[in-house]
Amino acid sequence: MPKLWRENMAILREVVPEVVPTLGPAMGRGKHGRTWRWLLLVLGVLAVGGCAGLTGRAREEREIAIDLPISRDEAVRRTLATFRIQGYRVRETLTSGTTPETEPFEHEGAEAVFRATITGSARASRVVLTGTYRRVQLGGIVRTKEREVRRSDDPIERALWDRLLNLSLVIRRPAR
Repeated sequence: MPKLWRENMAILREVVPEVVPTLGPAMGRGKHGRTWRWLLLVLGVLAVGGCAGLTGRAREEREIAIDLPISRDEAVRRTLATFRIQGYRVRETLTSGTTPETEPFEHEGAEAVFRATITGSARASRVVLTGTYRRVQLGGIVRTKEREVRRSDDPIERALWDRLLNLSLVIRRPAR
């Protein structure tokens, strides 16, 4: 195949020399061979550099998952007890057993709600903690759009993330 390609390129160069560039096996020959090589090298470096930005920073964490070697019922009891011990009021709903949610609470100019989703069986369970918040402005008259609590550099989000992390540590600790 390469021999056939070279022959076709040679015929095309003879017929229309200014249209057919010297790409391919004979790229190093001729006065523009180095220019093409450098151009391809620069384009390759830019392409790789552009892709590096896509994977350079890790995705921000938005939830904390806790795997426990206890039953789902015990995980529900432990999670509800942890919410209450830490001073959060738990909102009562029809599904509050496996998806407990705190009442909105104030924290450094924000109104936040923490949630837990509990799944599992009689032998093992998983608790996933998440949260949302709204910034309170103008003395509580205006509230911004609801946002997810995530591990970021924003001071309010960082403080709320630390509170979620603290909840996860207490839930992980076995009862004494």
